Amino acid sequence: MRDQFRPLIAAVLAMVLPGLGHLTLRRWGRALLWHLTIVGGGVALFALYDVPVESTVSLGEAAETAAALPTDVALPIAVLYALSAIDAYLVGRADVAERRRADATAEAIRRRAASDDGEATADRSGANAAASAATGRAAESAARPAEVECPHCGKETDADLDFCHWCTEPLPWAEAE
Repeated sequence: MRDQFRPLIAAVLAMVLPGLGHLTLRRWGRALLWHLTIVGGGVALFALYDVPVESTVSLGEAAETAAALPTDVALPIAVLYALSAIDAYLVGRADVAERRRADATAEAIRRRAASDDGEATADRSGANAAASAATGRAAESAARPAEVECPHCGKETDADLDFCHWCTEPLPWAEAE
């Protein structure tokens, strides 16, 4: 439930301070990029239009100062703030979707492992029979030489295989099993 509100919180925080929304999403590079873009763009616009910057502004004077800003300065900064908030919202939604996909994948893996464990306990008697057959095959392969001559093509082939890797014909002991 909390993950659903993260994109919205990130967008609101991005409107408060440039890059803060991306910091809450742990996107350090994007946070720095947006902060530098908005602050740098604001400084460049203030310098370009010779807008005086006063070091001390009270709350009452802040509204007057904001109203006194030329539209050529205020509008690009507002657009950058909005784009930053939209980006924070979209990145947050992508993170939530990725987490949901990862959770669904992990749940599917857990279910599959649980079903495999259930099948393994049900087939213990079959597994014991397969183990004894494998032991019999191991004893049989120990009796065979490492290299044998294929009866079909006459070339040397690996005795552990059930077929000739040259002509792909089955070897005699493969037909016996």
